[in-house]
Amino acid sequence: MEPLFAPLDRVYLNAAGRSPLPLPSLAAGLAAAQRKAHSPWDIGDTSADLDTVRALFASLVGASAEDICLTPSCSYAMSLAAHNLRHRISAQRRGVLVLADQMSSNVMPWQALCTSAGGELVIVPRPPDHDWTAAVLARLDGVAICALPPCHWCDGALVDLEAIGAECRKRGVALVVDGTQFVGGGGHLDVRRIGAEFVACSIHKWLLGPYGACLCYAAPSFWRDATPLEHHDRNREGAQHVECLPMAAGGGGYPTAFMAGARRLDSGGRPSYLVLPQLRVSLELLTTTLHLPKIIGTLRLRTDAIAARAAALGFDVPPHRSASIIGLRPSAAMPDAAALVASLARRSPPVVVSERFGAIRVSPHVYNTAADVDHLIDGLRDAIAAAGHAPPAAAAAPPSDDFAFTPPEISSEEQMRRLAEMRSRL
Repeated sequence: MEPLFAPLDRVYLNAAGRSPLPLPSLAAGLAAAQRKAHSPWDIGDTSADLDTVRALFASLVGASAEDICLTPSCSYAMSLAAHNLRHRISAQRRGVLVLADQMSSNVMPWQALCTSAGGELVIVPRPPDHDWTAAVLARLDGVAICALPPCHWCDGALVDLEAIGAECRKRGVALVVDGTQFVGGGGHLDVRRIGAEFVACSIHKWLLGPYGACLCYAAPSFWRDATPLEHHDRNREGAQHVECLPMAAGGGGYPTAFMAGARRLDSGGRPSYLVLPQLRVSLELLTTTLHLPKIIGTLRLRTDAIAARAAALGFDVPPHRSASIIGLRPSAAMPDAAALVASLARRSPPVVVSERFGAIRVSPHVYNTAADVDHLIDGLRDAIAAAGHAPPAAAAAPPSDDFAFTPPEISSEEQMRRLAEMRSRL
């Protein structure tokens, strides 16, 4: 039996940065690269993989495949959203609301929009009680657009988008969501329940995909009158063979009507023959083999264990947080977060986490085990002690791991079968 993931020589707890690529996804990418190298004339049409990817992602976020578009990155996606929501900025509603220390890809496009359209960037400060929801709801006066995540990328603190979305609808505020750090591990995001206009998710973190794409949901109310950032033959109705059409005076012969649905917002260029097969396999693993509810439940076990044991050592942790990200803020008596992260990296085996705005961000995924949690906690305790600060004698016992999910293995025969199927689709 072959494992789903390659063995790592360290305790990797940084899926919020990037996840390892599953081996079946790697096989799909290698097959595509081999075809480009040895038979570039036979790469084939990628539309089947693209249609499958739309449908699989739609199933993860409670949407229709018609409402899914593909862009190169989250920053591109947010620029697309800002481009089409410019009309929401008015003299009465000038505000674009974001969270303090929010990921830059969901801030910079709004900065640019405010500069060009006369808007005002409204930054919600970090609340001492970790309650981002109440802090956002208190700042909605004069706001035209809310650009938010389901959880904060630094520490996993939750943002109740259903409550915020309901208030946004009452006030006529557009809700745009960067779901990158949530969809695929943090919890269930239903785009229709939250009433979002637009949701973007980079693929190289919780979705277990490669680099090079961002999956987006666009509500029908958004895409119906939306215009893309790029104009090309894949977002124009009847333009699949535009190079064969006659060029009349003034550009006549080239179609002008956009495709139906959110695919009118797809970025230009050929859909990547390398990225799409890998992404399709990763999404299939998440939705079937691994089963997303089991993943979320297992990650909740892991982060709850980390929370209990880290709190016993004196760390501050958000009380309401994503299943997959937890931020540990050291007390004043401890070394700072950056020093503790560096200490963990020097252990044998190294423990890989991140420092984000004063917090140690720990982000396990489905490949992590209870033993990985032990390595993390032991490393933190040793680092605190080495700095001359005596940690508590005993940390709280971790929650039961009886129901933790172990990723299934896939036989080499099954991998070869899937690989042959992928090749037939290319």
